[in-house]
Amino acid sequence: MRVASDSTIETGDPSAGRRWRWPSMLARLGAALAAERPRWFLGLPIALACGIALYHGLAFEPPRWWGFVAASSGIAVGLLAFWLGHPGRRALGFGVAVLFAGFALAQHQAHRLDQPTVAFPQVAVVTGWVELVEPRDDGARLTLRVDTLEGVRGGTPERLRITARTLPDALHVGDKVRARARFMPPSEPVMPGAFDFARWAHFQGLGAVGYVFGEVERLEAATARDGWRIAELRRWIASHVVRVVPGDAGAVAAAVMTGLRGDIPEHVWLAMQGSGLAHLLAISGLHVGLVAGTAFLVVRFGICLFPWLAVRVQAHRLAAFAGLLMAFVYLLLAGATIPTQRAFFMTAVVLLALMLDREAISLRLVALAATVILVIDPAALYGASFQMSFAAVVGLVAAYERWRWQRHDRDAGAPGLLLAYVVGVLVTTLIATVVTTPFAAYHFGRIPTYGVLANLVAVPLMAFWIMPLALVSLVLMPLGLDALVLGAMSRGIDLVLWSAATTSAWPMAAFDVPQPSGWAIALVSLAALWAVIWRGPVARLALLPACVALAAFAFERPPDLVVDRAAGMVAMRGSDGRYALAVERRDGFVLRGWTRALGIDDFAEPVLVAGVACDERGCRLARRSTEVAIALRPGALALDCTAGAALVINLSGDAVCADTPTITRSELWSRGAVAVHVGPTPRVRFVHHDGQRRLWQRQR
Repeated sequence: MRVASDSTIETGDPSAGRRWRWPSMLARLGAALAAERPRWFLGLPIALACGIALYHGLAFEPPRWWGFVAASSGIAVGLLAFWLGHPGRRALGFGVAVLFAGFALAQHQAHRLDQPTVAFPQVAVVTGWVELVEPRDDGARLTLRVDTLEGVRGGTPERLRITARTLPDALHVGDKVRARARFMPPSEPVMPGAFDFARWAHFQGLGAVGYVFGEVERLEAATARDGWRIAELRRWIASHVVRVVPGDAGAVAAAVMTGLRGDIPEHVWLAMQGSGLAHLLAISGLHVGLVAGTAFLVVRFGICLFPWLAVRVQAHRLAAFAGLLMAFVYLLLAGATIPTQRAFFMTAVVLLALMLDREAISLRLVALAATVILVIDPAALYGASFQMSFAAVVGLVAAYERWRWQRHDRDAGAPGLLLAYVVGVLVTTLIATVVTTPFAAYHFGRIPTYGVLANLVAVPLMAFWIMPLALVSLVLMPLGLDALVLGAMSRGIDLVLWSAATTSAWPMAAFDVPQPSGWAIALVSLAALWAVIWRGPVARLALLPACVALAAFAFERPPDLVVDRAAGMVAMRGSDGRYALAVERRDGFVLRGWTRALGIDDFAEPVLVAGVACDERGCRLARRSTEVAIALRPGALALDCTAGAALVINLSGDAVCADTPTITRSELWSRGAVAVHVGPTPRVRFVHHDGQRRLWQRQR
């Protein structure tokens, strides 16, 4: 035994160094985290989100007592944490308590919103009160609070949504109506991992969707209720704006001012999505912040015009209060939807910080806002608006805190100020685009190539032209003096639409990507948050999960074969990467979901795809020296069972092969659509786990 130069003891055992190294590394990590104690609070919403994700990620519905145990354990661990003397152990215990609380809150919300749903497609007569009217190109969509549902078998939902081609004249929110419609349960994912409309509808309180046969009959006029008055005011404003400013600009103006987007044509949606400007059509933190900021600047500038008043009042506090008031009014006009409520709360936190002379832009305020939102609405964690808005805010605030951008010298002159503005907008747009790209790929399956350039034009127009004029027009609307302002506002919208149409028409303006897995998104999110929260060497630990997540994005393979639940369509991925489609019964809704999830524009004929062979009896897919057989006719099954396939899919009935794994038609009906990764042992995933259901998943 000898003493090494670094004063460590060498015993000759090769594993001794490793045994001594781990405690040393953990001690250094603990010391580094202890030095970051002021930033421990930033982990609060992360712990809460992990508890929420734990509940939603289960393959089965846990018993109600799990939530009680989680809440009790959280309280016990939290109390124990206060008794612990060591700050690190106390913080760790409090984080575990918050995680348990997140699980309990998510389960409580899911059961609180649970309601009967229509079990299967059927025709019935519904009577109910109108809660929301959304105009559309082909009619209107109504959300009803159900009074009666005649002729339906199964449970009667409390709320539902129907689409009608025509509506009675002067139909108002709060009116009682009756309609005969075909109702369907909220649809499940079209393939494993795709968007789950049934879960979304569950947390929106919708138990059925459908379309109307004939006309909607108005039974009673609305009674005076504040909520219905606001909803009717929204609808009147949207109709007035479309009437004063016809065309695409009017539809966009109505959407920006009221949140009603049903009048926006399809080609405008496609252009905005292809150029990366679709976020401007959905009221979010940008819009609420611009309304509040405009009111703040107007009030503060107005006070400064009167020196005798400016020296007697605190202008910034009055201006912040005015901004908060206008943001609240805008919240009501926008329908007080969940994304708008989140945006209002974020803006309110900033304005309250200004009123209290606190730092208005900090990660602590962002963490506080995220925590409150997740406590109120745990399911918001899975929404695209929550993920993308907080990703952008966290990225921008973190960049601000890290680099503390200095204000440009006021004596630099107009060219210098203009250059500083352009660089600021470019950097801000670049950061927001980069941090939201993984979420855009997950939720929409499309990444715009020229989004930075399009936003460089559109965001300043929205900030300095469109939103200020929208606010002025709302103020002048009761006086009938808004037409001129709306006309000027429409000119700015025309420029935004021109920017969208131009950039979306450029070559390779956007490219479709297969939907990444949820765990890859979670991993890259945790890695980014770790890098943002901590400083110094500890932040570098985020490189490992970040590299794993990026590798998953780069090398994750889309499924080789997808079959819909109705056993009417099969998508097969050939060796050339293209997808062939074999159709028995075409379903446009499922096909649109498949193209988005698979990251493709369209399907090819089977004869044109390498590795795919089809005839009238069935298809065969050959990938990596392995074959999968799909039997479309009863007579094809016997041949497929003896042809050496690794997997057989029988879409013609419930017969199975004796020696070959077989997926049957009834199994698809009970377990949902299936996705297969072909290999020596094919990997099979159904929408539903065997025999397991969540609250939002109906039994078959």
